Amino acid sequence: MQISVIMEKLFLLFLLSIIFSCFKTDIVQFEKKNKLAARDASGLQYGGLGNNDDTSIICNPASLGRKFCRFLRKYDDTIWTDSENYYSDFSDIQFLNSGYFISFFDINNDVSYCKGWRPGENIYDGIKWNIEIKRDEEDIFWFDYDYYGTSQEIEYTILYKYEVIDSLLYFSSSDDENFIFIPSKKNYSEDFIDTGEIIQLEGCTFSKL
Repeated sequence: MQISVIMEKLFLLFLLSIIFSCFKTDIVQFEKKNKLAARDASGLQYGGLGNNDDTSIICNPASLGRKFCRFLRKYDDTIWTDSENYYSDFSDIQFLNSGYFISFFDINNDVSYCKGWRPGENIYDGIKWNIEIKRDEEDIFWFDYDYYGTSQEIEYTILYKYEVIDSLLYFSSSDDENFIFIPSKKNYSEDFIDTGEIIQLEGCTFSKL
């Protein structure tokens, strides 16, 4: 009888040790998943996204992926100007954390225009190009520009790099273009400028200010 009681106690201890071990494993796995769960640009964590971490979720300003856009979130609706070469193709640019994430403005005495690019496929007047975001940090933003022209195959690819250092925007590209932009004091809102004097190309987006 005494042996039977001892055996029962040992069996119960064995079961309890298994249950505790499983419970502990679940806690460790839960904590691990929490640590790996993706965080958006504001630091909010998304456990429902499975095991995906920040690096596996790409910034996509054209969708809910805009929550994960670090650079565009920080510099949303900021305008920058190339003060040393104002009337170049890169006169003024604007970043937006929306469908068309970058706008280009060329305002001069002859012909003024603006245009915008969006991630993924862009087509204007029969010309096609594709944009893929490659690196997205608070002060660093890179994307690939694949140019198709009127064909179905890529004719060339350019890597565009933007980096903010000490309140200046440094631009460089894989085809050896380099510019330095300063924060622009111009107001490109539709309430401030005469948009009728500007040729508005695909994706042209004026400031929200």
